[in-house]
Amino acid sequence: MTQGSTSTTTFDCSDVERLLEPYLDGEFGDDDRASLESHLSACAGCRDGAASAMAFRSALRARLREAFAPGAPHATAPDSLRRRISAALDAEVERPAAWWRRILSPLPVAAMAACVAGVLVVFAGHRATDPLVEEAVRKHARDLPLELSTASIAPEVIPGMLASKLDFNPRPPTFRGDGVKLVGARLAQLRDWPAAYMRYETPRGGRFGLFIIDDPKRRVADEGHAVRAGPETIWVMNMRGYNVAVWRRNEIVYSLVSDLDEADLVRLVETAQPAER
Repeated sequence: MTQGSTSTTTFDCSDVERLLEPYLDGEFGDDDRASLESHLSACAGCRDGAASAMAFRSALRARLREAFAPGAPHATAPDSLRRRISAALDAEVERPAAWWRRILSPLPVAAMAACVAGVLVVFAGHRATDPLVEEAVRKHARDLPLELSTASIAPEVIPGMLASKLDFNPRPPTFRGDGVKLVGARLAQLRDWPAAYMRYETPRGGRFGLFIIDDPKRRVADEGHAVRAGPETIWVMNMRGYNVAVWRRNEIVYSLVSDLDEADLVRLVETAQPAER
């Protein structure tokens, strides 16, 4: 971070990486915040980093609520601690302190340790390590431009257009949830896997991306925790703040990357599964 001839601060990429957390915590003054946001508007790499950090925070908050909800399978904290964490998450303050202090400041040290331990258990149980999933999340988070848009192309035509460029037919499942709509698609590459990528929106403002690959040799391993979705078993995991569902139909593997809560994600995938016979 360097000082110019005026009082305006100029930020470079190393400054943004170092100061991103305080910025997201709302601890910048107006001038410094404007200068950092000016850098973000001009630097795609830093902008992606900021977007990923915000998505991670959102997912962590949602996971905290899930982990400490009464009756949650991962919750081991007492009811009083869960209530205090829930109240802290809901609290609004006029001048926010650091994000982690806003959540945990009302708690004594022992309670903080229990909270952090609970979060680690939740993430350890669901975390993804498969490089294919990691690449899918990274590509989805970059918000790459779509090559085919439903604003100008009928949705039912898009899979055939992608198939003409691939060695397989990337036929997407039909999401029958109310208001789920395809926004567009593009070709993608997940490491050495050619893939189709399709982006969807939900009525409540959620967004998810679906990667479709051909895996006749069954190189994609089962990872995460298994969840029944209709007659199918899907594998649910977390990576970089995103919830991911992976399932297979014959040789085709679907990887759905979303900012949805896990329960909403599973319900969404259930709408795309064939009915039991």
